[in-house]
Amino acid sequence: MVEALLAPGFLAQVRETGAYLSQRLTALSQELGLGPERGMGLLRALDLGAPIGAKVVEVARGNGLLLNSPRPNALRFMPALNVTREEIDQMIGMLRTLLKALA
Repeated sequence: MVEALLAPGFLAQVRETGAYLSQRLTALSQELGLGPERGMGLLRALDLGAPIGAKVVEVARGNGLLLNSPRPNALRFMPALNVTREEIDQMIGMLRTLLKALA
């Protein structure tokens, strides 16, 4: 595992993927009128603007999406370091559908 972390280009890819996740969460927030997105790298959080975090986590789990809500009005995202843009897009799509259904 350490070899993978030290492989040429791996950490640069992690930084790029973290920036992509941030962009996608920001766009989703703007689209749905949510609060700000914040964090560093692939450790991100999204302010939901309302105390619905636990409900979002519960419904998401039932749909195969694992999320964390450290505060009632926030979601935390901690994907694997090797997450792909396609996987991020899939998660954003699932989250969009879920949040619209709960609105």
